[in-house]
Amino acid sequence: MKKWIITMAIVPIAVLSLLFVFHGIFDPVRDIPDPYYRDTGHNVTNRSELIHILPLLTGAYQEDYFDCSEMSAFMEWYLEGHGVDTVIVTGERNQPHNISAGGFEYENGAGDHAWIVSNVAGERFLIEPTLARVVPKSLERYYLADKTYNDIYDAVGSSRSVEEYDWWAVVDIGSPVPFKTPVSLPASTELEIEIFDRVNNERADNGLPALEQNDELAEVARVYSSDLAARRDSSNDVDEDNDDGDDELGDLLKKSGIYYFDISIEQTLSVPGPVYDYEELLQTCLDAWAHGESGEDIEASDLEESGIGVAVDPAGNVYVTQVSIRKIHCGYKGAPCCKEQGYYLWCYKPWECNRGICE
Repeated sequence: MKKWIITMAIVPIAVLSLLFVFHGIFDPVRDIPDPYYRDTGHNVTNRSELIHILPLLTGAYQEDYFDCSEMSAFMEWYLEGHGVDTVIVTGERNQPHNISAGGFEYENGAGDHAWIVSNVAGERFLIEPTLARVVPKSLERYYLADKTYNDIYDAVGSSRSVEEYDWWAVVDIGSPVPFKTPVSLPASTELEIEIFDRVNNERADNGLPALEQNDELAEVARVYSSDLAARRDSSNDVDEDNDDGDDELGDLLKKSGIYYFDISIEQTLSVPGPVYDYEELLQTCLDAWAHGESGEDIEASDLEESGIGVAVDPAGNVYVTQVSIRKIHCGYKGAPCCKEQGYYLWCYKPWECNRGICE
């Protein structure tokens, strides 16, 4: 009788021991690095700061190796290290067509997907992990959530698969993050000077005379760039084409009393932010200038004066406006009437000569 009681006691203990051993062997959570969460940078307190710490993941996507699941887990780890309360979300993404938003192309797609949602100062942000970009509010409707995981332990434990989220097999968790992060741009006025100098260096290389800095043109360009930045920041949503841009810029020139030219090139450039490579930004501006001067009706050698205005919005988008002119000394409002052999005195429209002055 005693022998039977002892046997009955040993069997449950043995079973529990085996269960404990098997749990230790097959529990996927045990394969998560320990310690896992750690500081990755300064604490983030607002949307602008959040945008300016997001790493550049373009081109890093690899199916079944570093895809949306691993990228979501990586971004959750990275943002938690910046003091941002972040969760991993799985579900379906159902976007029927490509959408251009915030200077980026959100490609159409449907099917299972993983992403993250962050909370900064009480404001919720949905972040697309494959782009490391805050998703515009108008596009959130394409993200259909099914499950939410508070942390990596919750995600791995629920899926029973560490391979689904093991980004540390791709990125060394103990090393600095290998992806680029946004650079700090100089003050807008310094950026304007840098672009202007590079434009003139390029002109010199092409055998063209240097453009003279015109502060009045620069101020108009600066106002226009700031207006573009304010519009984007206020909408903070899907881009909308503005076909009236050139006319608005022309109106600004007139309102500023700038009539002393007979040839002008007015061009604007919007560079999606934040900026990860300063030299690349400068080259983009230079390429846009060169393209603007390649028109059939205007030769680069015709231009004499120029002004550049730069503005940067809280999301890091950069707006560059350049106005270049060939200056004249007559024919505009308040200036002497123009004279040309064989012609009567004349002024540029809508002004008319009145006692030798255009009015």
